[in-house]
Amino acid sequence: MTLSNQSKISTFLNELELSSGHQCTYPDAVSLLLERAWIENKTNIFDDLIFHAKFIVKTREVMNRIGQKVEGYEQLASEIQTNLEYAKKLIRILIELTEQKEEFEKQFFLIDAESFSRFLKLLSDLRLIKNWQIDGKPLPYQTTSGILSVTEINECLQSKEGQRNHRLTQSLFLIQKSALLAAILLVLFLLIDPPVTILGWILSLGITVLLAYIMIRILFLTRNRNSH
Repeated sequence: MTLSNQSKISTFLNELELSSGHQCTYPDAVSLLLERAWIENKTNIFDDLIFHAKFIVKTREVMNRIGQKVEGYEQLASEIQTNLEYAKKLIRILIELTEQKEEFEKQFFLIDAESFSRFLKLLSDLRLIKNWQIDGKPLPYQTTSGILSVTEINECLQSKEGQRNHRLTQSLFLIQKSALLAAILLVLFLLIDPPVTILGWILSLGITVLLAYIMIRILFLTRNRNSH
């Protein structure tokens, strides 16, 4: 991770706290998860993690509000436990090759009340990031300020080039069909009702030559495009 990227993550977390009106309880842990997702190109895993973090935190809020005696509480408890285990799995994937792996395990994943409480607070921090994303704001590893990376620019150009080639192919096909239809009509005209004057034959010959030229140009353009 370059200093530039670390600075972007730090700036992002500051903006996140200002925007949400909440301070991250574990900014270093959140920063590490963002960093690993960015470095190892596992941003899809981080996106999945913050989605489940929001689900877990919101579901616990609902459970605390309705109480244990309400019907459906047990089902919510079962679902939240499944999602908690899945969130742990995603975090372990992100920190697998880090020096902080053991520290994470001790701080957030031990089977005791304090560790569980810290884990929930970490998920609350991650929920803030999901809310940020829902608001349409970019994460540090995404395009910011409307500036595209070189890769994104190339992909955009390739996409536009593909669309242009597709439109060109369709246009050439339509012109080719039109020219072929015109040639058939001209032949039928010459066979059914041929010209009776020299001027008529000259015009017919000129049209024939013009159609032949158009067909040759179409074939040339098609082969030239395919060669690229």
